[in-house]
Amino acid sequence: MAELRFEAIENGDQVQIQLFELDPPELSEDFLRNQFNLTEFRNYFLMESSLQKVVADYKDLAANEDTKPMNTGEPIELVVAEKKAAHVSVEISSDKMSCSLMIESAYGVDNPNLNELQQALADNNVVKGVDEARLSARANQLLNVSSGTKVKQVVAKGKSPGQSKQAQIILLTMPLQDRLMKPQLRGDGTVDMHDFGEIDIVEPGDELVRRVPPVVGEPGFDVLGETVYAVKPEDRELKVGEGAQFSPTDKNLMIAARKGIPLKADDGYEVSEAYCVKDVDLKTGNIDFDGTVVVEGSVREGMSVNATKKVLVRDYVESSQITCGGDLVIGKGVLGHKRETGEDAFSVKIEVGGDFHANYVQYADVIVAGDMSVTKHIMHSKVQARAITLESPRKSEAKVIGGCVQPHSRLSCGTLGAPSYVPTHVDFSVAIADQLAHIKSVNEELAERVEVVNGMNQALKGFDAKGGGKEAKKQAEKIINTIKHFQGLISELKQNKKQLVEAITSARDSFEVVASNKLYPGVDVQFVQKVIPIKQERPSCKVMAKGDGITFFTLE
Repeated sequence: MAELRFEAIENGDQVQIQLFELDPPELSEDFLRNQFNLTEFRNYFLMESSLQKVVADYKDLAANEDTKPMNTGEPIELVVAEKKAAHVSVEISSDKMSCSLMIESAYGVDNPNLNELQQALADNNVVKGVDEARLSARANQLLNVSSGTKVKQVVAKGKSPGQSKQAQIILLTMPLQDRLMKPQLRGDGTVDMHDFGEIDIVEPGDELVRRVPPVVGEPGFDVLGETVYAVKPEDRELKVGEGAQFSPTDKNLMIAARKGIPLKADDGYEVSEAYCVKDVDLKTGNIDFDGTVVVEGSVREGMSVNATKKVLVRDYVESSQITCGGDLVIGKGVLGHKRETGEDAFSVKIEVGGDFHANYVQYADVIVAGDMSVTKHIMHSKVQARAITLESPRKSEAKVIGGCVQPHSRLSCGTLGAPSYVPTHVDFSVAIADQLAHIKSVNEELAERVEVVNGMNQALKGFDAKGGGKEAKKQAEKIINTIKHFQGLISELKQNKKQLVEAITSARDSFEVVASNKLYPGVDVQFVQKVIPIKQERPSCKVMAKGDGITFFTLE
């Protein structure tokens, strides 16, 4: 085997290999590496590429006939190792809330001490949140690691800002609407769907609602020393309605200013001097009241209630008529029947200027300007509202069966239709009825204008055939000017029609029907003009328009 030795050069910064008296046996990189690791230079950085060159040069000489018996007197000399300082890099997270040191330990020289690690952080502007104890432990650890050891450790952390708290509105007295929508709990924890409790009457000074102001979290900081502010919390304004006022000693406390019934009103709270009756029947007569009407019992058959504000009924609405300018809340349900004769198909007629809520609706004609929410079912009724939602904790409830449902945007229920294929119509066209009527009018006017232009063009051809008198030319010019005028009108009508079509298309694409439990045949859906029947039973799904047809999306 060849003789070799390793010696320091360049003041000890590098190590050179010297290979003498070559023998034919093959020299390997592993052999050279093992020999190097037996020297005092084993902590230097060994250059693998240099080892490869030494072996390659050796093989070239061994293959040369002129060098045999391979004693040239000239050694192979090459730098194969060197001292190498530790590599220290600083990694700062994208949010600047943590910093890690990545260190590759030194070869042949000392590893960085604590002061040098601290300086590396300072050079990268890491000035806050440094864990000095952890940094010191890392510096001590570097005293005993082997050359080329790679370590990574988080050595600085920012402080996250404190948690902001949103403003809260805490009800101290339950508004009547909530009372009627929240049945009483029995002693065993079950819900009594027939008992909504007594209606609260408040006195002047009684506490109604408290606003808990928002709290901004304490600012934090990142590892670069920059302040990190907490998310600005959402505030909620406490609006005072009629009959209520802020406490003179607490601006966040609303109290009653008069005796009456606590109600929600336009994102605020009021105390209403409502007209209160036990039942609306033959004893009370029909009610026509400028304000809110509270019925502690039911509205009986044949009676009517007309109020400019809210109507709140604790129990039932039987075959009767209710009109109100505000919300309508019915604690139990609407119980009508189908009429055999007359223009009105159902015995209950309801018109609501605000939102509507009831437990169930049967055989009723209901028009709601706002949203309609029902807990149990809508059966054999005609209902119209901005959005119609049926939601119940019981999967067997939240049904729409029979009749016609006319949402302006969305129908959401558990079950739509019935296994017996009861005809149930969902009609969104009421939401775009004005645009559809306008398009019809535009089409009719457009046809008239086109007909006029065609007639005038025919008349103009007659003047051309007659040829030249002055009078004929004047008449022809008048006809041409009239044609241009009508062509301008036709262009405007076409543009108007295009805008109407775009508006209808945009509205149609937003309409949706959600049946979270089951959708049955017998149901048909009308998004614009075409009525599309549901031909097969489907599990939980969403139905939307697709061109002139419909498309289904599975929800489960």
